[in-house]
Amino acid sequence: MDASSAPQNPTLNRDELQDYLNHHLLGSRSGVRMFRTAADTWNGTPYEEEFKALTEQVSQMQDRLIALIGRLGLKQSPVENVLGKAAEVAGRLNPVNLTRSKTKGMTQVELDILQGALQGQAGMWQVLGRLGELVPDAGLQPSEMAENLQRTREMQEHIRRIGEETLGTRFLR
Repeated sequence: MDASSAPQNPTLNRDELQDYLNHHLLGSRSGVRMFRTAADTWNGTPYEEEFKALTEQVSQMQDRLIALIGRLGLKQSPVENVLGKAAEVAGRLNPVNLTRSKTKGMTQVELDILQGALQGQAGMWQVLGRLGELVPDAGLQPSEMAENLQRTREMQEHIRRIGEETLGTRFLR
């Protein structure tokens, strides 16, 4: 069903929303860990502090998601919490860039994956903002979701810029 065919005076399917948000929370746990390992990859470079700041921002966005789940009276899935912890542990290994290479194609793959994680987060904030418009009493404030979306896009722009500025170190001789 597209938004134009939404019923008059719709209500949220809270079970589906809870499931949706829990899946994003699971993804965010992996995302925070991926940003931490990326900060390790860029340790000792001019981008080290920027990656540390991005890691903190991603962690804050995760906190916003957790707070939203609580504010909406939804529950965090115990199974997804366990899976999230496992994803955090697995993320420490950074299977994408085991050598923490700063000058090889794997570093580009790592940047691409970070972009993908942020794109997933951006999609969630867009969906939640639209749901807030469709169901005004649902507790999803469109302005809050738009602010979160903007923050996510700014993080994507940082990653894009770093990739652009360092591209030659990976692919040019």
